[in-house]
Amino acid sequence: MDKPPFDPVKACFYLIAAILGVECFVVVIGVLSCLYYVETIIKDPNIVCDPKDRLSGLLTGALAAALAFASGFTRKDK
Repeated sequence: MDKPPFDPVKACFYLIAAILGVECFVVVIGVLSCLYYVETIIKDPNIVCDPKDRLSGLLTGALAAALAFASGFTRKDK
């Protein structure tokens, strides 16, 4: 049997999908850890769950990458 040729477009798709999946997984773990320690966070005003907005930055980056990737498929070349 002949192996199909390497498809770089499909490989890029899987790479970007893996990166987006890891980013979303990290955000979910961060939110779950904040929810786990919510009682401590509420009792002590000096503790902040995400003081530098890293979680929202990760979600923003994932959304931007997904939209940029999707726009490449919807673009019509003339």
